[in-house]
Amino acid sequence: MMQAQSTAQGYIKSFYSVDAGIKMSFLKNNAAAVTFRVNDIFRTRINEQYSANEYFTQTYSRINNPQLFRLTFSYRFGKLDQSLFKRKNMQSETGSDMMN
Repeated sequence: MMQAQSTAQGYIKSFYSVDAGIKMSFLKNNAAAVTFRVNDIFRTRINEQYSANEYFTQTYSRINNPQLFRLTFSYRFGKLDQSLFKRKNMQSETGSDMMN
């Protein structure tokens, strides 16, 4: 595990989190997809800091980003024509431009 990061008057404890997701494609040519994602599965994304000097002592904890669950649906309409990109790249490689 990582060590605490030093500050001028104390330290910041290291923190970590685990995110995960799963995607399932379906319909003809995988045109549709459902994605399920979870942030901070174990609720470990907590920022803790300790500061002290001769006048004060301070300790705090803050949850940076709450645990999030996301369900996404996406659908592709039609098929992307890859030749459009190939023609554009060929023109830029040969030095052709619209000014001729």
